[in-house]
Amino acid sequence: MKKFFTILKRETFREMRSWKIIVIAIVMLSIMLVTLPLLSYSVQSIQPSYGILSAPYNDSGYIDLKVMAIDSGGTPVSVTGNVTFQYGSNGTKVFISDFKTSTSSPIIVKTHIKFEIPLNGFFIFWISGVKYYSEIISTNSISISIHQIVSPSNSSLPGIALLVTSYNGTVPGNFSLYINGTYAGKPDSNGFMKAFGIGKVTFKYGNYSQMIWEIPKPEIYSSLTPEALISSFTSSIISLFVPIAAIIAGYDSLAKEKVSGALDLILSRPVKRETVYWGKVLGAFLSIFIYFVIISLVFPFAAALFNINVTPLEIVSLIAAISFLTFIFIILEGISGFFGKSVSTPLVWGIVIWIFFNMIYSIISLGVLYISQISLSSLNALKLANIIGLGNPINIAKYITYMGLPNPQVLVYGVSLLEVVLGSIAWIIFSVLLFIYLSRRFE
Repeated sequence: MKKFFTILKRETFREMRSWKIIVIAIVMLSIMLVTLPLLSYSVQSIQPSYGILSAPYNDSGYIDLKVMAIDSGGTPVSVTGNVTFQYGSNGTKVFISDFKTSTSSPIIVKTHIKFEIPLNGFFIFWISGVKYYSEIISTNSISISIHQIVSPSNSSLPGIALLVTSYNGTVPGNFSLYINGTYAGKPDSNGFMKAFGIGKVTFKYGNYSQMIWEIPKPEIYSSLTPEALISSFTSSIISLFVPIAAIIAGYDSLAKEKVSGALDLILSRPVKRETVYWGKVLGAFLSIFIYFVIISLVFPFAAALFNINVTPLEIVSLIAAISFLTFIFIILEGISGFFGKSVSTPLVWGIVIWIFFNMIYSIISLGVLYISQISLSSLNALKLANIIGLGNPINIAKYITYMGLPNPQVLVYGVSLLEVVLGSIAWIIFSVLLFIYLSRRFE
């Protein structure tokens, strides 16, 4: 065990001093930092990941609003900032400072706008410079505010969230909602509810009923959020740079020494072959891991300067993806060393492997989709492509990164967390067993 840790320590510090690894880490961090202003602009231009519900009612002849903010899945969230809102297309803009919604109940906003029937069709909110439309349906002495949502666990299942109030400000007790004629529920004590399904939405209020909405079938990526954009960006960066760094570290630490004969000299000493191999593999792994974990921790602080929020779960998933990708490509590069005829051969094989998984595998996936005759614009095609991606360690690393999102199905539709974990474990077991088998066969 002492010899193992000696080899591990030596290889870790040797690879950490490698100028090639340092350059790759610096280039990756530089690209991430330089891209932040553009990423920030893109995030601001995306449709907000939450919506505003605002149900108006009559307070002594003036409109008061019951207001809630909800995320893309219909869960109430707290939103803070300065707000300007406008009633209808040509209404007067009203400014509210220190606006803050609640996660438990609607807040009351007094507008000083005259209450007149019929009520206009929408309010426009500007919260910290971002524009939101709040749809309103007014009929039979009640007002309903509607926002379309999507299931947090299944991006192919859309729905609606609504906030309902009677004109006197109370919650109508005999109000119920139906989707395609099927009972979907009734509002809670605050007048809030959400329901999922596709088709015509109808409410019943006493003996009165009316169709108020139609939920369409979802489009692919229709619910892309700022969080999904950031996760997609970071996963693309690590899928490009981490494998290259891992290939170089695996080449320097193991493959090159195997072909050059330097490894045989080490193995001639009284030390177990497995001790040397795994000491070198894990030493190369730790050197890459340390550099890229530092980058993963620096990026959120830099992103915060551009008003980009990176959650702890997203950081953890990013580190997990880096760890998986680093280990797999170091092992694959080590395996290529067993087939090397010259010192440069393992490095060439490593580059070929990187090109295959980064480019050629996607072409093969498209070929499978074409043969299956599934429409490339359909959700079934997206699901099949993501399932095929489980055979690619680079895609699995991307999936791991996406799992840090509130709704990962936006980017990895059709693949569950369990399937990603099982795919990761399968790749680790396969590569380790192949490495062990070849190390014994070629010796």
